[in-house]
Amino acid sequence: MSRIKIIILICLINSGFVQANESLVLESASGDTLMFHRLNNGEIWGSLMITDRVSDSFADHELIVMQIDQNQPIKLDQAKRCGGGKGDTSQQVGYSFETEASQDKWQFNQVEAVKPDILKLAGWDKEIYQHMRSDRRPEVVDFPIRGSLAIDSLWQQVTQGDVIVFRYVTDAAETRQAEFDLHSKQDVIFKLKSLRH
Repeated sequence: MSRIKIIILICLINSGFVQANESLVLESASGDTLMFHRLNNGEIWGSLMITDRVSDSFADHELIVMQIDQNQPIKLDQAKRCGGGKGDTSQQVGYSFETEASQDKWQFNQVEAVKPDILKLAGWDKEIYQHMRSDRRPEVVDFPIRGSLAIDSLWQQVTQGDVIVFRYVTDAAETRQAEFDLHSKQDVIFKLKSLRH
């Protein structure tokens, strides 16, 4: 399992994408890995790696949703797909969240089939999700946590949150969830910001 992750990290470093000064690795019970990288320019990025316990990859036509505690979910939009373009298949799986507007808490409700909806073209999901660009490869998705491309409140959520959850679909049409403990690593995560290169 760790061989594949080490090979991916070496490829990232050699490709010039991640020129990381420091990294932190978290494992989920499902076998997925979340890495935090502090880049030489001071930005902090995350990398979600799908478990290598199975031979599946991220489905290229399905969204990946990230949520910290009960904050508004974040849709990791594909800004760039390494190794190829977006798939022609339309999204099949959606996620339902319930919110109490007065408390601004977002509770995951269920995975559901996506129904064709012309309103998607008009950005109907902006009320449900925050949107953030990400780079996706078959087994890895990279996303900004702190920097010019990141959502303003994301760094604060990461350093003060208890749990970060990713919901995604594999190319075998299996819906999955990866949950990572942030609370026990808050000191280490916060120190990534203050490291000097």
